[in-house]
Amino acid sequence: MKMSKSIRALMRYSLAVLCVAGSASALGQANEQRVWVEVMKPADGSQCEVRALFKGDSDNCSNDAAMGRADCSKDEGCVCTRQEKKIQWSMKKGGKDSFSIAFNQGSENPFVQKGSDECNFRSNKEGNLRCQVKGKDVTKGVYRYSIDVPECKPLVTQLKIY
Repeated sequence: MKMSKSIRALMRYSLAVLCVAGSASALGQANEQRVWVEVMKPADGSQCEVRALFKGDSDNCSNDAAMGRADCSKDEGCVCTRQEKKIQWSMKKGGKDSFSIAFNQGSENPFVQKGSDECNFRSNKEGNLRCQVKGKDVTKGVYRYSIDVPECKPLVTQLKIY
């Protein structure tokens, strides 16, 4: 009798664990994403260009909630994320060029603007910028923005909030 109660309790616990694990992936669990920023300086001395690339172990765009990369190219630095998650931009190969991001492409700013998680839209001295997406008041969709490096042609790219 005691054994059967233990087995039933263990089975209920196992079922609860499976339900919780399954619901996390169904909700489209999001990891912090990183966009690598690179400055390309042509040998002929013409204007430099900014490039961005997503390369990470866990691509949020591949989960069911994000519905893929059809509208979000990783070769152009697009990443997928959810509300209240963070995105980091970093200069590639230890570069310390300063850069900024601007929502000047017709999209509203989806990042926190006040408090301890405020996004100031400018990289630090190490060439990094980390911003947190707002909470429930952020609309899901694709947001277009520019990455600006002084004296270079800015890059227009996007991020997808699901």
